[in-house]
Amino acid sequence: MKKYFKLVKNTYTEWMKNNPFEQSAVVAYYTLFSLPSLLVIVITIAGYFYGREAVQDRITSEIGTFIGEGTAEAIETMISNALLEGGSILTILFGIGMLLFGATGAFFQLKKAMNRVWGVRPKKENFKRILLDRAISLGMILVIGFMLLVSLVISAVIQGLGNYLQSFAPEITSFALSTFNFLISYIFIGAIFAGVFKLLPDIRIGWKVTFTGASITTILFLVGEFLLGFYFGQSDPTSVYGGASSVILILLWVFYSCLIMLFGAEFTVQYALFRGYTIKPNSLAEPAERQELEELKEREEEIKKKSELLKELEAEGPGEHADEEFKN
Repeated sequence: MKKYFKLVKNTYTEWMKNNPFEQSAVVAYYTLFSLPSLLVIVITIAGYFYGREAVQDRITSEIGTFIGEGTAEAIETMISNALLEGGSILTILFGIGMLLFGATGAFFQLKKAMNRVWGVRPKKENFKRILLDRAISLGMILVIGFMLLVSLVISAVIQGLGNYLQSFAPEITSFALSTFNFLISYIFIGAIFAGVFKLLPDIRIGWKVTFTGASITTILFLVGEFLLGFYFGQSDPTSVYGGASSVILILLWVFYSCLIMLFGAEFTVQYALFRGYTIKPNSLAEPAERQELEELKEREEEIKKKSELLKELEAEGPGEHADEEFKN
């Protein structure tokens, strides 16, 4: 028990060191602008097979469960306004490009936050690297769209089976349906977290550690979302914002959810260390300490040059030339 208590304590300590509130605020800000584009792409992927209206209704229903029907309706309006319908080919192509760029923004920022949790940094930041990060972010969106499609199909099958069995044992069937729907949500959210922990950070990590961290994070997420829903329902924190209340609720929801996700990511790091697994950056990254040492050396050289300049100015004594040079 002492070992596991120490594991939780180390997780909290390191989580606070990485300034999760600032990181979550950045991700929430980008998510607000990325959300319409992201949902449009996900709905388009799953809707191609299952029907766009059915997918859109399912997403807004789930969002409404967490942060209220009013906010869900606002998001549904965002989706409708972001859909590309009609217009010239050039307009549609430009719109698709803006959708892709906007949808990947949140994951792009989340990747930076995950790299900070794992203590790695990319070796170089250039245009090629930015395109690669955007491609990985787009891949995450495509995976979410596919998983949503699978979730909808399984839910439809379970619902159809439940309707068939309803006449035989209605009470048991209702309980079984609720249980199955909860398990589907748990697996769906857990798979998203596993994908985020495995694909976004620039590290090599085994699936065993990934699934363990994702499972714990999913439990924390579901508990946290329940508490958030209760808090939003009882205290109404956005009542003072009037017409902007839906936007504020989205920001708060993503902010608190990101805090939970970063805590789960930090738990995954500490669990890997607890079990003695080696944490290595991939070929595109290196330990953050290496770059931090180089930055410290550069800063030290800069301070040394300024110190020498100050000594020269002091040796020359007060004068117009010295004052001018000191100001420069």
